[in-house]
Amino acid sequence: MTRRRHIVLSTLTLLTATLAPAAHAAPTPASSPELPVAWKPCAENPSAQCGTIRVPLDWKRTTGEQIDVRVARVPARDRAHRVGSLLFNPGGPGGQGATMLAYGQADLLFPGPLRDRFDIVSLDPRGTGGSRALECGPVLDPGQVVFPGSTLGYEEMRRSSRARGERCLARYGALVRNVDTVSVARDMDVFRAALGEERLNYLGVSYGSHLGATYARLFPHRVRAMVLDGPMDHSSGPTRFLREEAAAMEEEFGRFAAWCAEDAACALHGEDVGAVYDRVVARADRTPIPAPGGGEGAAVDGDRIRMTLPVQLLRVRLIEDATGTNAWVNLAAELAAADRRNDASGLLRGGGYVGAQDSPYTAVSCLDFPPQFTGYADAAARLDLARRVAPRTGAAVEGWVMSASCADWPVEATNPWQPAPVRGAPPILIAANTHDPATPLPGARRLHQRIAGSRLLVTEVNGHVSYYNSGCARERETAYLISARMPARLSCPG
Repeated sequence: MTRRRHIVLSTLTLLTATLAPAAHAAPTPASSPELPVAWKPCAENPSAQCGTIRVPLDWKRTTGEQIDVRVARVPARDRAHRVGSLLFNPGGPGGQGATMLAYGQADLLFPGPLRDRFDIVSLDPRGTGGSRALECGPVLDPGQVVFPGSTLGYEEMRRSSRARGERCLARYGALVRNVDTVSVARDMDVFRAALGEERLNYLGVSYGSHLGATYARLFPHRVRAMVLDGPMDHSSGPTRFLREEAAAMEEEFGRFAAWCAEDAACALHGEDVGAVYDRVVARADRTPIPAPGGGEGAAVDGDRIRMTLPVQLLRVRLIEDATGTNAWVNLAAELAAADRRNDASGLLRGGGYVGAQDSPYTAVSCLDFPPQFTGYADAAARLDLARRVAPRTGAAVEGWVMSASCADWPVEATNPWQPAPVRGAPPILIAANTHDPATPLPGARRLHQRIAGSRLLVTEVNGHVSYYNSGCARERETAYLISARMPARLSCPG
């Protein structure tokens, strides 16, 4: 499961295998799979094609209310050597794949043979974009308690969560209860059938890997080739996921500081980067730092700065190279402005989870990744664990974002943390980086053990998602998707 994420990853970036709950256990027939998509030029960009598929709102009641899900396609450039359709999910939860294709992102995201040999297709998952998007307020409310230090603070965090959920239910009713990953995986199978494809080719990054693993569990014999990149193990549970992410984020901040010491492009070159960060956060904890670029009266408190790290510390080199940007250069400049000029406008613009208007992220997270708090003592113990493994960055990770946002969500989790074995699918390629602060490598290793016949490609690089950060990994994933043959070498130097 970023503001930059929404264009590229929709991060988090997160997540991978899941076991369908009992209510979803038996595969349900696709809704009108014989009906092809009625493609037409997308309004945003006529070189892409847009359409809709019709699916049940509630897959447990397939004859009940139906909803439209937006889909998009960019046809293969080399029609003579076309392999088929490649379904791409950009992450999230809540990544709007169809909207990304409609806005012309295919050439940016697929600069090589995938763009030539496949029709690139995607959908806006139910509850997002052009598929009845949820709009119920931010992931975390500005000024709310994010890291509670008392029972009172914990109860305030829970009240904020419940208020968001109740707003969502009041506006959207049953849709809020049916945006879980299992439901979207079933929608994907309707899309596969509507495309006329007997078997699915799939590339899912970050949360998209969780969606892909769910599909493979439900429909193993309908998979041709599948890449799950930047994954996590859905059996982790909220505490282990938090601990592993916190340790990886602390390490990534250390690499950021080491880069600043070596590269004059860093606005904090020659300074103690950790001390600057600590100073800025401590000042914002006392008095929010003004952010003149954020509108009248805008200011940024310490928790808002902490929660920029899961977005602004991530490297996504494919996008950086294409756009001439560098996430670390930007973050260093923003911290320098906050420290030297008392101006947090850059940190506000750079994105984070406090104030982020991303309701689908919360709704899906609460159904798939519930916090499972037993009370304040439990929450405090988790925060203490994060501080022990990450003394500087603590619980400033997506695992805590999800827990805080879902602390008292008024809808029961329909697809909670649980083991998710996948059996009967053809060999699936899992890809992970050695230093990924959003989806750490240990989770990928566990997922590999849970998907029978899978292979794990490990890339020696930092940043989120191998495909985005390594030409070597991109080439090997591409070759596998085209040929359906596993790469001979399952490691990349970067």
